[in-house]
Amino acid sequence: MLREKKLEKLLIRLKNETDILGEIYDLMHDDIYRYIYSIVKSKEMAQDLTHDTFIQIYKNIHLYKENGHPKAWIITISRNITYMSFRKHNREQVVDYEIDAVDEGMKDIHDKMMIRVLLDKLSVEEREIIILHVEEGLTFKEISEIMEMKLTTVLNKYHRSLKKLKKSLEE
Repeated sequence: MLREKKLEKLLIRLKNETDILGEIYDLMHDDIYRYIYSIVKSKEMAQDLTHDTFIQIYKNIHLYKENGHPKAWIITISRNITYMSFRKHNREQVVDYEIDAVDEGMKDIHDKMMIRVLLDKLSVEEREIIILHVEEGLTFKEISEIMEMKLTTVLNKYHRSLKKLKKSLEE
């Protein structure tokens, strides 16, 4: 919660102080990169789209409303940029099976591979809901707003995805 408040203050200050963008970058870079990577599965493309996200944050800061959900606002920007990139290049999904540090907390490559294999069994949309809730800590309400879905749809997809993952683990 402290991090969210700090981010809120930084976004408000960014409207008048352009040098604040670096602090926002330091605070949010890893989250945005991991989120985008979970969708595109390409290290280089995720880096480019993360960079583009921060450019768009800067360009669109005037649209940010105080007392909003700063992380959800930024995730929405990164999601829009990612899907615009897909449309632009007429790609549905970029596949890159290179193992990297998607989750820095994991120490074992085997665990990373196992999670990658499990998540690959989900659709892009299901994977996105899981990542936004579990990794990024967003509420289901925030996820429904970002993904422009009904809250019940997000909840159903989340629970179905968990069942799929559990079934895959049992196999």
